[in-house]
Amino acid sequence: MSSQEYINIGAMPNDGQGDPLRVAFSKINNNFSNLFGTYVNLSNTYTNGNTPGQVIFFYPADNFTQAQFWIQSSNPNTQDSQTIELYAQISNDKTSVKFTGYGSTFFGNALSSFDMTVNNGYVQILANPLVNNATAVLHFIGSQVMWLGPVVSGKYIALDGYDDSVLATENLNPIITEN
Repeated sequence: MSSQEYINIGAMPNDGQGDPLRVAFSKINNNFSNLFGTYVNLSNTYTNGNTPGQVIFFYPADNFTQAQFWIQSSNPNTQDSQTIELYAQISNDKTSVKFTGYGSTFFGNALSSFDMTVNNGYVQILANPLVNNATAVLHFIGSQVMWLGPVVSGKYIALDGYDDSVLATENLNPIITEN
């Protein structure tokens, strides 16, 4: 994201050394525009078996600069669950993504490791199940994706209540908030 633009207010009131009103309000608009360059999403995804590289999240690389993800994985037949937090940034040429993960197992055994990649123009999170589960493992994903540039009309920028949002994002179709 762009850096914050500070308004020069001068040393004293009306000293003529601060930013003119037009410049100051331009900086205000730019600062607020940066706040809305964010996509927030909640989704549920399942993995089966122990095949590595199961896609649990994807997002267009052209609209991706950096992101933060929270993934809570659980096996419904056991007490095994884990939570991981991922921080990601895409390369300037939009062909690769670097990420750092922080995680901890809350109960029982760890369920998955995770990778990220760019494939066919989409940033993807890949789950690598650590054991062969006869039942599906649920991955509840909260994400905040940020990009540079102006707000695009129709971009997904907010959630319309927790319950409705989870239902609406089940198939990666988030609630749309118009600008």
